[in-house]
Amino acid sequence: MENQTTLAGEEKHLSVDEAIRISKIIATAPAARMPMIAQVFSMARVDLDGLEELLENENPHSRSALIDTEQFLSELTQGRERTERGYLFTSEEFNLFCLSRDLQPLLVKKHLYQKGVLEGVTECGKLRYSVSMRMGDGIQRRMVIAPSDEKGGKPHAWTK
Repeated sequence: MENQTTLAGEEKHLSVDEAIRISKIIATAPAARMPMIAQVFSMARVDLDGLEELLENENPHSRSALIDTEQFLSELTQGRERTERGYLFTSEEFNLFCLSRDLQPLLVKKHLYQKGVLEGVTECGKLRYSVSMRMGDGIQRRMVIAPSDEKGGKPHAWTK
């Protein structure tokens, strides 16, 4: 809970009061609301180390019954322009897409990453499901979905 990244890419450190308020919210929230709370903080670019793992471990069956991956990817990428790197999405776009289907974005990201469909990068010892890339005049974060192979089969796995 030390810092958050602003839109300009700079790190802003949380004050002690802000960290205490966040801790109180998490400590008093019912377990059923934790995914929603984690999502709100994620959208606000507040990094809550360990909360994702706690949520995943609390509901281990969610991932197995998560989604029909092929159908999900087809709907997600429908009408999107494919770049040489794959299909690009902002985290907000991806999160809203998942939430509109009653899916927890963090669990979907982990599922797609494990299937080799979503590119990830380790930064400061933490796996991130979005990567920094040059977009226009600046650097922005994007989620990268691997395109399917030319025969319409399974997506290529990332080779890193």
